[in-house]
Formats: sequence, structure tokens, C-alpha cells
Amino acid sequence: MFCDIDGTLWKHPGLACNQAKTDNCILLKNTEKAICHWERLGYHIILTTGRKESLRSITEQQLQKQGIVYDQLIMGLGGGDRILINDRKEDDVRNTAYAVNVTRDAGIQHYDFSSKLVTIPDQPHCAEEIIDYNNQYIIKKITKSSQSVTEQRRKTIYVTSGQITIMENRSNTTLHTGDFVTLEARTAHRILCTEDGSYLEILSI
Repeated sequence: MFCDIDGTLWKHPGLACNQAKTDNCILLKNTEKAICHWERLGYHIILTTGRKESLRSITEQQLQKQGIVYDQLIMGLGGGDRILINDRKEDDVRNTAYAVNVTRDAGIQHYDFSSKLVTIPDQPHCAEEIIDYNNQYIIKKITKSSQSVTEQRRKTIYVTSGQITIMENRSNTTLHTGDFVTLEARTAHRILCTEDGSYLEILSI
């Protein structure tokens, strides 16, 4: 498990001079749950960061203070893109490597990678299962939803069973099994599952 630190585990402190302050670390949502979950499953946790090597000692102190356990700490990765390359067996369709991009300071949402398919535990207003994701799209199966969201990406909704209602710009659209609709990026909307409704959500990246 390779995981970034600033903006992923705790609120991004900004420049290096702020990164060096021990009292400048505010844990983000689900950080503690994610770390404890990975540790309990015996994952090898490798923390990665663009912080300078000169900040290693202070970073280790900050991690210890926040109760974040890990196996290795890789410093000085810089601010460029990070690319994960791994092989997949020829006779297996299962991916052996994943890349999850989270919005800075929004906290970790998808942290349970213990099942064959990446699963997001049930939440009060939403039950999701990630079917697949790569550098082009994300496919999620949703069986319960009543959340108001504004996606930053274009997405298509395909109803697999029952009925759902999409509320958008003060108008309601009802979809049944086999119906689909595409919502453009930055469109505020709310989706309600009714009559045991479930749907696939395909988000372009």
C-alpha cells in the first residue's frame, strides 16, 4: 500500500517551512480508520511524500504523534505525477495494481481493498461497490443513495434494477431498469433509489 501524506492523510500544510511545524498536522476524514484497517489486514504500508529529505526526522515525529503506523517512508518524490506500473497474469482478469486519486484535503474515501472487487463499506446514505477503475473511467454499482453531490467529472448513470429519481436544477427525472442518462461535469444533483433501485455509475477521468 503506497500512500501519500500531505493532503491525503492530513490537511496539506503548504510550503516546506509549514511542513516543519510539529503542531501543523490535522488528520483528515477516515485516515485513522484506513491506517488501522490496513494494519489489521497485515498490509505493507509505504508512505510517500514530496517532502525534502531534510524533513525526515520531523516528519517521523509528526507521524508518531498522530498515531500513524507504517513500514517505510519514502521522501523527496517531488511534485510531478506518480505512475504505478505492474504486471497482470495472462490467465487472470483481476487487476494487480490500482491507482486512487483523492481530492486534496478531502480525506480517504475508498480504503477497503480486501475483497476481489474494491468495496466501499455501507454508509448511512450510500452503499457502493467499485466494479473497476483505471486511468480512463470508474464504474460503481450503487444500491442505496440519497446524497446530494456535484461531481467534477462527466458521468453516465445506467439503471440495473428498480427505479431511481434524479433531481437536477429543480426538475425530476425518473429512470427504470435499462434506462440511462449522462450528466455533465460540475452538475449539482441528487439521486434517490426507489422500488429496490440500483444503478451503475460510470465516471470519466
